Amino acid sequence: MKQLYALFMLLVLLGCDDSSETEKFNSSNNTFNNATNNSTSTNNTVNNITNNTTNNSQLAIITGRVWSPGADDISIKTNNQFPVPGALVALYTSGVDAPQDGNYCNECVELPEGVPHVFTDVDGYFEIHVAPNVNFNLLVQKGEFRRVTQITSPSSGELIDLDAPDGMPTNSALTLPNHHDPENGTWTPRIAIVVGAYEKNMNVMFEALGFEYDNDRLVEIDTSGDIMHPFDPTEADLLVEDPDELAKYNLIIVTCGGTINGLFDSTERNNLVNWVKNGGKLYVDDFSYDWVEQAWPEFLTYYVSSPEDEYGTTGVCGDSGSSSSGECNNWSEYSSAGYSDDDGLNDWLALYEVNRGSAIQLEAAWDIIHEISPGPVGECPEGAPNCQNDVYYLPPKVWMRGNAPDNHDNAPMTVSWNHYCGKVLYTVYHTHSEGYSDDPKEYDLLIQEKIMMYLIMEIQTCTKPYIVE
Repeated sequence: MKQLYALFMLLVLLGCDDSSETEKFNSSNNTFNNATNNSTSTNNTVNNITNNTTNNSQLAIITGRVWSPGADDISIKTNNQFPVPGALVALYTSGVDAPQDGNYCNECVELPEGVPHVFTDVDGYFEIHVAPNVNFNLLVQKGEFRRVTQITSPSSGELIDLDAPDGMPTNSALTLPNHHDPENGTWTPRIAIVVGAYEKNMNVMFEALGFEYDNDRLVEIDTSGDIMHPFDPTEADLLVEDPDELAKYNLIIVTCGGTINGLFDSTERNNLVNWVKNGGKLYVDDFSYDWVEQAWPEFLTYYVSSPEDEYGTTGVCGDSGSSSSGECNNWSEYSSAGYSDDDGLNDWLALYEVNRGSAIQLEAAWDIIHEISPGPVGECPEGAPNCQNDVYYLPPKVWMRGNAPDNHDNAPMTVSWNHYCGKVLYTVYHTHSEGYSDDPKEYDLLIQEKIMMYLIMEIQTCTKPYIVE
C-alpha cells in the first residue's frame, strides 16, 4: 500500500465500444478475432452450415461452456474459475491459420464461408448445429487467447455436451489457455507488466490462474530505483523508447506507481501512442495515470481531494493536461460498492460462478475521475458528427462506477476508449490487493481481479471500422 512520505500497469467497445449510449456511431462492436478471420455475427446464431445442409433434423448438435484460463487445471481453485461470455466457437474441416505474433492491427472480418460458428452467452454456454460424423478442428477464442482441438461430431440428430461433469476440472477443449504452445494448439498474447512502486504483486493474480512468468509471453518490466533518464534509464524507459521492443507485445499492463520520466518526452510518448494506434492494448491503474494522461489528455479530468503534502494541488486536475509526474494523484485510499454501466459485464457479474453471490466491492481505490470528455478514437466516418480535422471524437466507455470522495457519487471507476486500431483502459483502483498467500495457487481472486481478466479479454477483441448503427 501507499505511504505518505515524499512519495512517489486486454475489450472493444459495445463489448469494447467506447461510445456513450447516446452516440449514433460506434467505434467497434462485439466481434472477435480469429487471426485474419473474424466475425461480425451475434450470439448463438449458426452461420454457413457445412455441406449446405438445410434440414436441422439431419444435423448433429454440440453444446458446452467456455471457461477462463486455468479452469481445466485441478490445482486451480474453484473460486478462480469462471465462464467466458462472447467467446468465439468455430468448427473447421481444415486447418486453422495461426494468429500473428506480437502487436498488429486486429481488424474484424468475416469468417470463411462454410464455417459453422457461434458466440457464447453470458454464462459461457453455446449450442452449435453441424454436419454429423465429421472430423473438425474446434476453435475456442476470446481476444488473443485461443485453443484448437480435434473433435468428431456425433451422428445425425444426436447431441454431445462437451462440458465436464460438475465437480470436475473443465474440459480443456473449452478452456482458454494459460500457456503458449502452438504445436499443441494453444496461443496466448504477449503481455508486459510494468511493475509500479505500490503494486508489485500482479504475479499472484496470474499465477493463481496457472500462468507462468517465462520472459517471453508474460514479462515483468522494472521501474524501481532512481529514474534519471536518460542517464540511468529503467527497463520501462527502455521499453517506451524502442518501437521494436514495444511491438513485441499485444498487451501492456501498468500497475500503481509505475510512472516514468519517458512519458514526458515527446518521442517516447509518441512511441506509446503509435503502438496503441497500430493495435496495442494498454491497461493502466490508479497512480500510473500519467501513462494515459500524457498521451491522451482529452479523455479524463481528475480530482485531488488529498494532495501529497500541504502545498499540493487540490480540486480539479488535468483538465488542460498535467505538467509533472503524479500531479493529479489523490493520496487517500477509499473503497466503494461497484456496479457496471455495461449490460454484458453487469449480467456476468451476477453469475454465481463469478462472485459467489457476494456484493461487488471495489477495494483500494486512490485516484478520482472527475469528468470524462470526448477524445480522438480514429478516422472520421463519412457523415459522422464530432469530427475535427478528419479525426473522430468520442467519450470513454464506462465499465464500472462507484462513489468517490468529495461528492463524486456514481463516478467512473473503470473506463476505456479506442485509439484507431488499439485500445486504452484506465481504472482508479488497484487491480491486485496486498493480501495473498505465499502460494499463489491458494489465493482467492478479488472480484476486481476477475473484472480485470474479463476486460483484458474484451479489449483484445478485434476492432471494427466505424459504422452507423
